[in-house]
Amino acid sequence: MTTQRRKRGELRRNPLNGDWTVLAPERGERPHGTTGPCPFCPGPGEDTPPETWRLRDPDRDEWRVRSVPNRYPLSERHEVLIESPRHDWDFRTATDDEAEAVLLAWQWRHLALREHSAQVVVFRNHGAQAGRSRAHPHSQLVGLPVLAPSARRGLELSRAYYRAGGRRYLDDQLDIALEAETRLVLISPHCVAFTPFAPVVAFETRFVPRLARADFAAATRTEIADVARSLRRVLQALDDELGDPAYNLVVETAPTGWERAAFLSWSIRILPRLEITAGLELATGIPVVTTTPEHAASVLRDRIGARLRA
Repeated sequence: MTTQRRKRGELRRNPLNGDWTVLAPERGERPHGTTGPCPFCPGPGEDTPPETWRLRDPDRDEWRVRSVPNRYPLSERHEVLIESPRHDWDFRTATDDEAEAVLLAWQWRHLALREHSAQVVVFRNHGAQAGRSRAHPHSQLVGLPVLAPSARRGLELSRAYYRAGGRRYLDDQLDIALEAETRLVLISPHCVAFTPFAPVVAFETRFVPRLARADFAAATRTEIADVARSLRRVLQALDDELGDPAYNLVVETAPTGWERAAFLSWSIRILPRLEITAGLELATGIPVVTTTPEHAASVLRDRIGARLRA
């Protein structure tokens, strides 16, 4: 058995399959609920560790986005990205500039945490069912000292797929979605949002850049602005259709050292948390999804179209 002890977290490796587990009992001490002052709101109640970075608001004498160390870290390099000074801010109601600022912050902090990390995971939990413990809008970045099993398997499968046909897996998935049209959610100048052919949850939506790059941090400012705008529209559509569902948002990007890999392409996934994982899923790892991706894409397209016509 293999163990790596880290500040407030312990990595244990399964000797049978080589997969890692993070043991972080201190995470159970995280405060939950909305009672008392919010530590992320500016003012007398603000209570965070010393910030690691901030993006200043050009129009006001205050910050726009800031990052701080996580008080209950999963690894030595675990940051909370506070997405706005406003407690009621959200992607759905944000301006395009505000949404873009958050994605740019993800890029910059991803680059900062990459050193001494095997991979950097960027994610956003929305709603208690998705694991959010603080209501104030925030996302998280975790620099892991080892490759996650999914990342290791993704590398192997993506490389094998590229060697067999000379094309990235996501390039082909994008072409198939564009040709079939039934799973398309949104098409914009620099990215396409579609529901996967075999989703892991209902209404799963993936955002794939039109110009494939392995590294999310290498996307241009223009591309990031377009993805941010598309992301906001799809989250609005999910809200219109499902009533502010809990969701996990994950940025999928190359692990450290693989940023120029020709067989990889970064993407963003939205994974709504509409159903409870039950016995079959836990026993087999096979998801059970009760909404077809074609139906999900159709209703989201209708919601986006209705907003654009309004």
